[in-house]
Amino acid sequence: MFELEWLAEAGADVYTADEARPNPAELGLLAKACAKGEGIIAYFHHGALEKGSGAVPTSPVFLAEAGRDGIDVHISSRERARDLTDLAEIAHVCRNAGSRLVYYHLGLLAPGLGDLARSGGWIHLSDLDLPADIGGPLLTDIASGAAASGSGLVIHLEKGLPLDSLRDLLGNGAFLFFKTPPASRRSPLGALEHQAGKRVLDRRSYYLYPDFLP
Repeated sequence: MFELEWLAEAGADVYTADEARPNPAELGLLAKACAKGEGIIAYFHHGALEKGSGAVPTSPVFLAEAGRDGIDVHISSRERARDLTDLAEIAHVCRNAGSRLVYYHLGLLAPGLGDLARSGGWIHLSDLDLPADIGGPLLTDIASGAAASGSGLVIHLEKGLPLDSLRDLLGNGAFLFFKTPPASRRSPLGALEHQAGKRVLDRRSYYLYPDFLP
């Protein structure tokens, strides 16, 4: 622990998780060390979140306090469904504190994603889970709400979407990651891929790898 604090104070970025740092006190010390070194500290919460548990590592209150301490909080719905109302509250705290809540959404779209985006939450999702008609108001609301709050909607394109839909998403501030083979730069899709590639995520908007949904 001492060596990790020393590295953080020297300016190293720290990536950790609830499985490695279950002790809130240790996490707080690392946050202070990173603040001194002007590095970032990113904390991935894999476990369940239980309401009414107070400021313990399994409660939304704990994650909000971590965000208030300057820790970037990352959480995914891959293993567990997440309460989007709780996440929106955590995102609001993080935004006010200058930290971030980054959420990886696996599954169907939900209305609560719009509130999360407007609260400052960063949202990653795959087009594999998007409905056929993605031009509806929900996805546009998520993208524009995130952009207005200073965060972003990141869409990982694995199957590909209609060109008009991609233009609409890009125009509303979404970040597009193309995992399909690149199209010709002379084609409309290739030109759009090139345009989307100019919109680069900073390292605090993802956990270790920008193109991976944990």
